[in-house]
Amino acid sequence: MNNVSCEGRPVVTPSHRNITAVFGQPLTLTMEFCANPPFNKVFWIAKNKVYEPGDADSTVIAYGITNSSAPHCHQAVLFLTKVSTADIGEYIFMVRSPNGISEGNFFVNMTYASGYVVQTTNTILSSNSPSNSAKISHITVIFLLLTYHRLN
Repeated sequence: MNNVSCEGRPVVTPSHRNITAVFGQPLTLTMEFCANPPFNKVFWIAKNKVYEPGDADSTVIAYGITNSSAPHCHQAVLFLTKVSTADIGEYIFMVRSPNGISEGNFFVNMTYASGYVVQTTNTILSSNSPSNSAKISHITVIFLLLTYHRLN
């Protein structure tokens, strides 16, 4: 945001972004914004809650606003401690100055770790391996774990 002219309402970057988080891992959402005149209010809307800088609960931390290297520009960070299916959805950052309000949005999707391989039953049954019953048991356990995590 080095060459951003920030007269008028605040400018937020990114204005819209899709992110894929990994289940069980932390996630950092960072918004940059410029405001001249200076901002007088910033907050995040996440999971039907409002987080102001410095707010935290057991799963989310809204860090304080930091200055960027460009004049009148700042950074806001929302940190999710451990991503779960409950964290899927929209995260909104809003900034207000005397000249108006601007917002930026993150849309968070979730995936499982890249080493998390689930084979289909057709693949297992077509195999001539003597360990087919062990593979079927493995898939059943994975399915039960995924179902359990979605319910909780």
